[in-house]
Amino acid sequence: MLMIIAIMVLAAVFFASLTIFILLQARLDAQARATKKRLDEVSGERVTDLAASSLLRDEKLSNIPLLNRVLLDKSFGSHLKKLIAQAGVATNPGTVLLAMLSLGGMAYLVVQYVTGSHLFGLTALPIAGSLPYVYLRHKRNRRIAEFEELFPEALDMIVSSLRAGFTFELAIKMVAQEIPDPLGFEFGILFEEQNLGVPLADALAELRERVPSDDLELLAVALLIHRRTGGNLAEIVAKTASTIRDRFRLKREIRTKTAHGRFSGLVLVVLPLVMIGIILVMNPDYFLVLLNEKAGQYMLSAAVIMQIAGILIIRRIVDIKI
Repeated sequence: MLMIIAIMVLAAVFFASLTIFILLQARLDAQARATKKRLDEVSGERVTDLAASSLLRDEKLSNIPLLNRVLLDKSFGSHLKKLIAQAGVATNPGTVLLAMLSLGGMAYLVVQYVTGSHLFGLTALPIAGSLPYVYLRHKRNRRIAEFEELFPEALDMIVSSLRAGFTFELAIKMVAQEIPDPLGFEFGILFEEQNLGVPLADALAELRERVPSDDLELLAVALLIHRRTGGNLAEIVAKTASTIRDRFRLKREIRTKTAHGRFSGLVLVVLPLVMIGIILVMNPDYFLVLLNEKAGQYMLSAAVIMQIAGILIIRRIVDIKI
């Protein structure tokens, strides 16, 4: 009975974290709308939602004061804040940390209650607790991939705008208006920062912080060198776009050649799970020895840890940096 109560408490904490996230997102949207309305009244012009949102700077890591102070003192808090910004998710580090702790604790209690083994519970705790963090990393990688896929098109638009006589700032504005998110969103923030008087070097540094892309790094270096030495900016951006296209083509070729390794890794991960399912269907008593015996529990826990280590190693092998 006590175990069921503990599970219900952790479930309540988890859903409370989700509620805080939803309320925080609604509050940020309301702040963005209010900022946009004030800017419209002052300037007499229509300001986009993108411009309003780019002016907001929320330095709090959590709406809970105690948790905010703890996260401010730890490097993990700043790391989570950076990861959330790169993933483009409307939340804060405090909500993510509460979700991680709640999921981990709930998984420990559920697994320990079902299997009767603290070892299995301790094995499930970090796996379930890391799911919000893994989700953020997945969102970040996906967002960066979408950004890089749209990047050559954006550079072509900048080159065309420069050759047509537009300034670089207006070319960035055109990219923000015409190219879909996430690239259009990020370039819109870059334009608004330039419009508010932020130096180009600082604005590009902020952009590279939000989007850690090697292709963007090439453009930023080219623009900063041009600001110091001068030259034909349209030609510089055109050559940068050509280089980025070559890199993108090489990445696709490498991904094709490493497909066999990635598929082999997938088979190695799925095969033990399939075998466990087959054994449980055909002869459950044969597998239950691993659950009931202490040595079997240690072996299963070690197998899970080695599976996770194998996944990470295979990903590192097939992830070839250019």
